[in-house]
Amino acid sequence: MNTERQVLRVGIDGEWEAGEFATSLNALDRLYMLRFALALELEELRELRDFYTDAPFPPFPRSIKWLRRWARLAPPSFFRQERAPLLSGGSLTILAADLLEPEERLVVQRVLYGSPGIKDLIGVGEIIGHLKDLLIRLIEHWSTRRQRSLENERRELENQQLQVEIARQFVGLAQELGYTKKEMRQLVASVVLEQRPLVQLVAVGKITSADTINNEPQSS
Repeated sequence: MNTERQVLRVGIDGEWEAGEFATSLNALDRLYMLRFALALELEELRELRDFYTDAPFPPFPRSIKWLRRWARLAPPSFFRQERAPLLSGGSLTILAADLLEPEERLVVQRVLYGSPGIKDLIGVGEIIGHLKDLLIRLIEHWSTRRQRSLENERRELENQQLQVEIARQFVGLAQELGYTKKEMRQLVASVVLEQRPLVQLVAVGKITSADTINNEPQSS
């Protein structure tokens, strides 16, 4: 995983309550950790595959999908100690919260409050990019202008379908990793839940844009 840090700039507008700020930051943080955990699992499985490629016991699964299933069934004592936590099947976000280094976490870099204003959040560039893409899709589909153009009777159904579709794309890496249908549904449901406060803020025009910018050193 490319660990170069990048800034997610979220455009904001209107009057924000303190609770809305907290809720939006918490949602972004949990989504970031979820996507980071998937990337970390892929990296770990690749390292595991490389480590055991020349092992004396055949057969060893080479496909990432089969390797993940094999790793989850193998006894913890089979792995080196530092590998066991990620492969033990706990909550991804909890595991990520425990395993992330300080420089890998999502951090608030700057907030300019106004109409318009910005929230700058810095984190690992690869994950920041996925978070930005998710926000852009939410903004595209739930801006107030678009909501007004939808017919009321089909708006709710379309909203639900779109939220599931966006969530499924956000955790698409899990399918490549060989997650079961049940696991995928659980991940998608988790993302949909975290999206909701962001969707609400987009719909009322309080979140207006999302972009990535280079991380520039802060002047003292």
